Amino acid sequence: MENNQDKKSIYQERERYRQKAFLMMLEMSVIIALPAFVAFFLGRYLEKNNQTSSIFTLILFFISFIFSWVIIIRKYISFNRKVKRTDKKILKLKDDVNNSDRG
Repeated sequence: MENNQDKKSIYQERERYRQKAFLMMLEMSVIIALPAFVAFFLGRYLEKNNQTSSIFTLILFFISFIFSWVIIIRKYISFNRKVKRTDKKILKLKDDVNNSDRG
């Protein structure tokens, strides 16, 4: 009976991760869009004040792109660790079930 509860809680945990993945996709959109938005307006402001071509905007877009991807990669690594821990728990539970069925 305890094994069924463990199984249910682990599957619920996996379902929470799936829901969190959807929210993370929305978060990724913000992580990419917000720095690009700031880079665009800050670049335009600097170009008007310095009377230059679009060099500031391009540089700031490049920096915002790198910044966004660093954040995304760090978030992915953290999320992936959590998913792997849950998958290990599921595999262990399946092995326990298989071993108890044989014994």
